[in-house]
Amino acid sequence: MQERKHIVPCLMETVVVTAPKEAPAIKAEIQWAGGEVTTVEVARGKTGVHRYVADPELVELIPGFAGEFSDAQTACILNRKGLRTAKGLAFTAYRVSNLRRVHGIEIATGGKRLQGDDVYTAKEAVRVLGVNQGTVIRWLQTGLLRGSQFTGAAPWRVRVTEQDRRRLTAADAPEGWLTLKRAAYALGVSQQTILQRHKAGDLK
Repeated sequence: MQERKHIVPCLMETVVVTAPKEAPAIKAEIQWAGGEVTTVEVARGKTGVHRYVADPELVELIPGFAGEFSDAQTACILNRKGLRTAKGLAFTAYRVSNLRRVHGIEIATGGKRLQGDDVYTAKEAVRVLGVNQGTVIRWLQTGLLRGSQFTGAAPWRVRVTEQDRRRLTAADAPEGWLTLKRAAYALGVSQQTILQRHKAGDLK
């Protein structure tokens, strides 16, 4: 990029800028060394208004993130959601920090969790239930576990009670009760089919 910045001026012969007072845009005509002419129009800036302004919806999200996540975690979440800075750049911890500073948003010290001793992150729920993270997310989506996200792409907060643990791991279950995986094997169907039958009330 630095080399391009040095090369481009060498290829330009003249640049003519036209900026009528009442026109909404400024027009520039670039005369290149080979005779070609490029016309560029740029919207005229408004007095007292910064060209790059963060989306108001994004600014509304930041206080909630700051109460629970670090700037680095917030940057990852925003990038997963496909959001970008006012200049169209990916978020970094520094850019999140700068956005908070501009809007006077303080970050919570130590982070904040959902209330309750039985509330875990998705990774902690994996350890408690002895399954993989994909299974925990699938159980959340199908209603077999209760959980919440501050916003899409944000980490899950999962409630796993002792009753949930026994129900989903078949711990000390009476005869005839099986884990999801074993029930699927016993009935010769997929685990997704078991979940669908459970949701429809066909399986207890």
